[in-house]
Amino acid sequence: MARRMPISPLRDRESLLRKPGRRPPRSINLIVCEGETEQEYFEAARIRYGLTTAQIVLAENTKGAAPISVVACAEVKCADHGGYDRVYCVFDRNGHESFDRARARIKTLAGRKNKPLPIREAISIPCFEFWVLLHHERTDAPFQRCADVIERLRERMPGYEKAHAVIARQLMSILEQALDNAAWVETRVEHTERNPYTSVHHVLRHFAQVADQKDIA
Repeated sequence: MARRMPISPLRDRESLLRKPGRRPPRSINLIVCEGETEQEYFEAARIRYGLTTAQIVLAENTKGAAPISVVACAEVKCADHGGYDRVYCVFDRNGHESFDRARARIKTLAGRKNKPLPIREAISIPCFEFWVLLHHERTDAPFQRCADVIERLRERMPGYEKAHAVIARQLMSILEQALDNAAWVETRVEHTERNPYTSVHHVLRHFAQVADQKDIA
């Protein structure tokens, strides 16, 4: 069983205010994932960028792997004392009935006039393993099933297993390649009709931005 990171204590709202002669407040971000594979990956990424468990909080349990359960968990967690500066819901299509409903719910929560939530999606089609594959190659070839992605991935990374902490750490050495490849895939959306697709790289770009802030006086 993969280790889950505990929820870190959050700051009071008063501590968010910038005071003269003090460092600006650190960004507190919540990552809500549908599976342990994603949790292991983002934990490895947190370490790679030198961020603390107070800056990047991994939700303990979504109480269900369906995309709509991920969003429901994020919505509840947003009410935690102190709140979050940004919340990412990480889920994939992979045959989930609630995929489109989850995406629509995120738009509603983020766009409502009364107390909008700082919530965003980080999706993969057909599954998170497509994002992992982009660490090894640039491709916009369509995949019908997650099993097809994993088969292709194991050609590049023999022995790949889901929810594996060591594998997640190994991927960090080729993260920049994945970021570039994912950005390229986004430019191909018009031609591929979002199969394959991932927006996970935006989470990692945000990690880099948060890391850049840590030395600002």
